[in-house]
Amino acid sequence: MADISLIIPFHNRKELLPRLFEGIRRIEDCEVEVIFVDNNSEVSTRTVVQDFINEPHTPNLTFKLLTELKAGSAAARNTGLDAAVGEYVYFFDSDDELTPSMLPAALDKARKEGADIVAVQINHAWDNGKIKPRRMTHSADPRLHIVANNFATQSLFLRREFVIEHGRWDENLYYWNDFELALRLLLAKPRIVWIEGTYHKIFRHNQSITGDSFAKRVDNILAAHNAVEKDIINLCCPPDIQRRLIRALNCRKALYAGHIHHEKTNLHAASIIYNSINREAMDFFDHLRLPLLYRLSAWGVRGVYRMV
Repeated sequence: MADISLIIPFHNRKELLPRLFEGIRRIEDCEVEVIFVDNNSEVSTRTVVQDFINEPHTPNLTFKLLTELKAGSAAARNTGLDAAVGEYVYFFDSDDELTPSMLPAALDKARKEGADIVAVQINHAWDNGKIKPRRMTHSADPRLHIVANNFATQSLFLRREFVIEHGRWDENLYYWNDFELALRLLLAKPRIVWIEGTYHKIFRHNQSITGDSFAKRVDNILAAHNAVEKDIINLCCPPDIQRRLIRALNCRKALYAGHIHHEKTNLHAASIIYNSINREAMDFFDHLRLPLLYRLSAWGVRGVYRMV
């Protein structure tokens, strides 16, 4: 059995793969099975991946090349997860740059601490050379994650049996599926630890699924918020905890409605998100707080989430 299964879906963008390949080549000090999942790519992209797999590699690396026809990264990641045999799994994106030293460091931390999750700090990078650490707080509080997107895909180094039992990716979500999965895992009350250092270059570019415009993704945002609300209701038994987390989700909706308003491209979309707030969970202070969060975000004030 491998120590780690590194699961990487890909859909075209073959010109971005070499920087990923270079990081994989330099992985040392742990046994890693690299699972590529072709998610409806052109033949030429699959050929580039197969050629890389066919290269001579060090004995600690093994490879699988799978196919998933259902569109979306969630389905492709589940296909990779089903085929994985590693003690731990780590999901990565094909257009980003892997820091090879992170994997043995996370593995060592996970085994020493008996962790279900090792949380990983990552960098955002832009094509102009700008690099900025992604905001992350050392907290497993689901409320903080709801408000501040504390965990992204590459932030989660996971014990495989744990993620299978409590997770798997929601294949109905095209956007923010990592946000929803992380919440589900946090609600399972995992043993979570943090690894020192900041790793990887997670690129923000015009081909990125995440993108920079929220207004263009209103339906996907609504779907993600609806899935999260169902998770809270179905997985949180105590009513007081449910209410606390629904109120946090309301704050998140107000913040993102404000972000969309600030984009000034689709004010109707901002209204849709704001009107999706769960009014039944609001208290007196929410009637004051939510409009304020919306307005400050609409004005472009940074760090408004800290007021929640």
